[in-house]
Amino acid sequence: MAEIDKDAEREKLRLQFEKEAKSRESAQVMSSLLLQGATMTRKHCKTCGNPIFRQEGEEFCPICKKGKQGTTEKEVDSQKDQSERKRTGGQLTGARTVIMNKIEDLTEKVEQEEDIQKMKEYLSAMKEATEVLRMMDEVGK
Repeated sequence: MAEIDKDAEREKLRLQFEKEAKSRESAQVMSSLLLQGATMTRKHCKTCGNPIFRQEGEEFCPICKKGKQGTTEKEVDSQKDQSERKRTGGQLTGARTVIMNKIEDLTEKVEQEEDIQKMKEYLSAMKEATEVLRMMDEVGK
């Protein structure tokens, strides 16, 4: 049998974890915007590839913060700080990860779906998932 390079495997896993952490953080920011009444459009950011959101008549990328930067940037930064504090202090990390992955899956389905009714179902499920995350955050305080 070939000997496994443990350092290479660790590095591979570390890089994968970092990538997944960024993806979870992006999903969390987007979920929070949906809860605030923002709309996810079918457009995508040319810089990072994430969905473009519309709020109060203005379109923007919640990750790159291109477009509407004023209040949304502050809100997103504040939510990221709050979420980070809660996530590191909470004991519900495993469940949170599963829910965030499901939100990401639903986001992809929404992006690909053409049937409005199906889109509504997916968005409704996303909203419920984000509400569960919010309740988990309250418990973790």
